[in-house]
Amino acid sequence: MVKRWDSSLAIACFLSLGLVFAAAAGDFVEEFDGGALNPMAWEMMAEAGASYTIANGQLTITSLGVADAALLYWSAPIGDEDITVEVKASVDANTDNAGVLTFIKSYIAPTANTVMNGEFLAMVWCGKNTPGWYINNDDWQRADATGPEFEGIWKAEIMGNQIRYSFNGAEVVTVDKVAAERYLCFGPDTYTSHYSGEMAIDWIKVSGPIVAAVQPAGKLPVVWGGLKSRP
Repeated sequence: MVKRWDSSLAIACFLSLGLVFAAAAGDFVEEFDGGALNPMAWEMMAEAGASYTIANGQLTITSLGVADAALLYWSAPIGDEDITVEVKASVDANTDNAGVLTFIKSYIAPTANTVMNGEFLAMVWCGKNTPGWYINNDDWQRADATGPEFEGIWKAEIMGNQIRYSFNGAEVVTVDKVAAERYLCFGPDTYTSHYSGEMAIDWIKVSGPIVAAVQPAGKLPVVWGGLKSRP
């Protein structure tokens, strides 16, 4: 009897190996294809009239007025482990401040700048009025490596005692990690006392041991297919 090669079984085995490798690598990819936020991974904190929508594989966070503010939080605290975060996003041209990728001391709702500025640990802004500004432990500085637009891929890497930010493959700034624990969040407007705007996020990728904190038991992250792209 001639034995036949079962291609479907081979493909299933290949994909299973890919999933196991992905799980070992510790990658979590959010592409916003489900129509709702994954409650194990994310929490949106929106104040006043701020809101968000998920449609066509994109998360849009909107803060129309000065009293509005919104931040999307990664639900688990980040300790001493090394992690990498990448986000493909754009900020609306009418945004009067900037989009942010930030680490923060506390898991708090956005409020006035007098409170929030004391909470930020390391962040970068890039938008119409604040290109390339970053803050580290309430020390405001400017990095001119970025352009006046925020449309592309931000990357933040915690490596030992340092945090490095890059934008579209170019390093923006490297700062010291000044706290043992932090939270990760994104948004177009961090204050209820200033600014407004809109931020659209295509995807977020988080890599590192922290991924285990938001994965259901026995569930492997599906990342072998690659990240989606948009024209």
